[in-house]
Amino acid sequence: MLLAALFAAALSTTNLTAETPPPADPEDRAVLAATQAFFDGMAAGSPDALRAVTLPGAQLTSVRPQADGTSKVSRTAFEDSFGKAVPPGLKEWMWSTLIVRHTSLATVTGPFELTKDGKTVHCGMQVFTLLKPEGAWKVASISWTVEPDACPALRKL
Repeated sequence: MLLAALFAAALSTTNLTAETPPPADPEDRAVLAATQAFFDGMAAGSPDALRAVTLPGAQLTSVRPQADGTSKVSRTAFEDSFGKAVPPGLKEWMWSTLIVRHTSLATVTGPFELTKDGKTVHCGMQVFTLLKPEGAWKVASISWTVEPDACPALRKL
Protein backbone atom coordinates (compact mmCIF):
# COMPACT_ATOMS: atom_id res chain seq x y z
CA MET A 1 0.00 0.00 0.00
CA LEU A 2 2.75 2.48 0.93
CA LEU A 3 4.71 1.51 -2.19
CA ALA A 4 1.63 2.16 -4.35
CA ALA A 5 1.14 5.58 -2.73
CA LEU A 6 4.80 6.50 -3.29
CA PHE A 7 4.61 5.35 -6.90
CA ALA A 8 1.46 7.43 -7.46
CA ALA A 9 3.12 10.45 -5.87
CA ALA A 10 6.17 10.04 -8.11
CA LEU A 11 3.90 9.98 -11.15
CA SER A 12 2.39 13.31 -10.17
CA THR A 13 5.68 15.21 -10.34
CA THR A 14 5.72 18.14 -12.69
CA ASN A 15 7.46 21.38 -13.49
CA LEU A 16 5.82 24.76 -12.87
CA THR A 17 6.90 25.97 -16.29
CA ALA A 18 5.26 25.91 -19.70
CA GLU A 19 7.56 23.16 -21.03
CA THR A 20 6.03 20.37 -18.95
CA PRO A 21 2.49 19.12 -19.42
CA PRO A 22 0.22 19.44 -16.37
CA PRO A 23 -0.57 16.40 -14.24
CA ALA A 24 -3.48 14.25 -15.39
CA ASP A 25 -5.43 14.53 -12.14
CA PRO A 26 -7.66 17.64 -12.06
CA GLU A 27 -7.12 18.17 -8.32
CA ASP A 28 -3.35 18.05 -8.77
CA ARG A 29 -3.71 20.59 -11.59
CA ALA A 30 -5.73 22.82 -9.24
CA VAL A 31 -3.06 22.53 -6.54
CA LEU A 32 -0.36 23.52 -9.03
CA ALA A 33 -2.53 26.35 -10.36
CA ALA A 34 -2.77 27.85 -6.87
CA THR A 35 1.00 27.53 -6.44
CA GLN A 36 1.61 29.12 -9.84
CA ALA A 37 -0.85 31.92 -8.98
CA PHE A 38 1.32 32.70 -5.95
CA PHE A 39 4.42 32.95 -8.19
CA ASP A 40 2.46 35.08 -10.67
CA GLY A 41 1.39 37.44 -7.87
CA MET A 42 5.03 37.81 -6.82
CA ALA A 43 6.10 38.57 -10.39
CA ALA A 44 3.29 41.13 -10.70
CA GLY A 45 4.31 42.73 -7.41
CA SER A 46 0.71 42.39 -6.23
CA PRO A 47 -0.10 41.74 -2.55
CA ASP A 48 -3.78 41.54 -3.59
CA ALA A 49 -3.07 38.73 -6.07
CA LEU A 50 -1.07 36.89 -3.40
CA ARG A 51 -3.82 37.35 -0.82
CA ALA A 52 -6.32 35.84 -3.26
CA VAL A 53 -4.50 32.47 -3.09
CA THR A 54 -3.31 32.62 0.53
CA LEU A 55 -5.21 31.69 3.67
CA PRO A 56 -5.44 34.19 6.52
CA GLY A 57 -2.70 33.45 9.03
CA ALA A 58 -0.37 31.85 6.45
CA GLN A 59 3.20 31.40 7.64
CA LEU A 60 6.49 31.80 5.76
CA THR A 61 9.63 30.03 6.99
CA SER A 62 13.13 30.30 5.56
CA VAL A 63 16.07 28.11 6.51
CA ARG A 64 19.56 29.47 5.85
CA PRO A 65 22.48 27.08 6.25
CA GLN A 66 25.32 28.69 8.22
CA ALA A 67 29.07 28.23 7.78
CA ASP A 68 29.30 26.37 11.10
CA GLY A 69 26.84 23.69 9.92
CA THR A 70 23.85 25.06 11.81
CA SER A 71 20.81 26.66 10.20
CA LYS A 72 19.18 29.99 10.85
CA VAL A 73 15.39 29.67 10.80
CA SER A 74 13.28 32.77 10.21
CA ARG A 75 9.48 32.76 10.48
CA THR A 76 7.10 35.51 9.52
CA ALA A 77 3.40 35.92 8.94
CA PHE A 78 2.42 36.38 5.30
CA GLU A 79 0.57 39.58 6.18
CA ASP A 80 3.74 41.05 7.72
CA SER A 81 5.75 40.47 4.53
CA PHE A 82 4.30 39.88 1.05
CA GLY A 83 0.85 40.78 2.37
CA LYS A 84 2.10 44.37 2.76
CA ALA A 85 4.40 44.80 -0.23
CA VAL A 86 6.19 42.70 -2.82
CA PRO A 87 9.66 43.86 -3.87
CA PRO A 88 9.66 44.70 -7.59
CA GLY A 89 11.45 42.55 -10.13
CA LEU A 90 10.99 39.17 -8.43
CA LYS A 91 10.45 35.97 -10.39
CA GLU A 92 10.37 32.51 -8.87
CA TRP A 93 9.76 29.05 -10.23
CA MET A 94 10.01 25.40 -9.21
CA TRP A 95 10.83 22.24 -11.15
CA SER A 96 10.82 18.49 -10.54
CA THR A 97 7.93 19.05 -8.17
CA LEU A 98 6.27 16.37 -6.14
CA ILE A 99 2.60 16.77 -5.26
CA VAL A 100 1.23 14.83 -2.31
CA ARG A 101 -2.50 15.29 -1.76
CA HIS A 102 -5.09 13.73 0.48
CA THR A 103 -8.63 15.07 0.91
CA SER A 104 -8.22 18.84 1.41
CA LEU A 105 -4.50 18.90 2.28
CA ALA A 106 -1.72 19.06 -0.32
CA THR A 107 1.98 19.78 -0.50
CA VAL A 108 4.06 20.83 -3.48
CA THR A 109 7.77 20.23 -2.96
CA GLY A 110 10.74 20.81 -5.20
CA PRO A 111 13.81 22.83 -6.01
CA PHE A 112 13.31 26.49 -6.92
CA GLU A 113 15.13 29.55 -8.15
CA LEU A 114 14.45 33.15 -7.20
CA THR A 115 15.61 36.00 -9.43
CA LYS A 116 15.42 39.75 -9.04
CA ASP A 117 15.59 41.83 -12.19
CA GLY A 118 16.81 38.75 -14.07
CA LYS A 119 19.71 37.95 -11.72
CA THR A 120 19.70 34.87 -9.50
CA VAL A 121 19.25 35.70 -5.82
CA HIS A 122 19.33 32.11 -4.60
CA CYS A 123 18.04 28.60 -5.13
CA GLY A 124 16.86 26.03 -2.61
CA MET A 125 14.21 23.47 -1.80
CA GLN A 126 10.68 24.67 -1.18
CA VAL A 127 7.52 23.22 0.32
CA PHE A 128 4.09 24.76 -0.23
CA THR A 129 1.35 23.48 2.06
CA LEU A 130 -2.11 24.10 0.66
CA LEU A 131 -5.58 23.56 2.10
CA LYS A 132 -8.97 23.46 0.40
CA PRO A 133 -11.36 24.82 3.05
CA GLU A 134 -14.11 26.22 0.79
CA GLY A 135 -13.73 24.59 -2.61
CA ALA A 136 -10.50 26.32 -3.68
CA TRP A 137 -6.88 25.47 -2.92
CA LYS A 138 -5.12 28.15 -0.84
CA VAL A 139 -1.56 28.47 0.43
CA ALA A 140 -1.38 27.84 4.19
CA SER A 141 2.40 27.96 4.51
CA ILE A 142 5.62 28.08 2.53
CA SER A 143 8.97 26.83 3.80
CA TRP A 144 12.21 27.06 1.85
CA THR A 145 15.97 26.87 2.09
CA VAL A 146 18.17 29.80 1.04
CA GLU A 147 21.19 28.36 -0.76
CA PRO A 148 22.94 30.82 -3.13
CA ASP A 149 25.74 28.31 -3.90
CA ALA A 150 23.40 25.34 -4.55
CA CYS A 151 21.91 26.54 -7.84
CA PRO A 152 24.13 24.48 -10.20
CA ALA A 153 23.44 21.24 -8.31
CA LEU A 154 19.72 21.92 -7.87
CA ARG A 155 19.26 22.82 -11.55
CA LYS A 156 20.32 19.23 -12.38
CA LEU A 157 17.39 17.74 -10.45
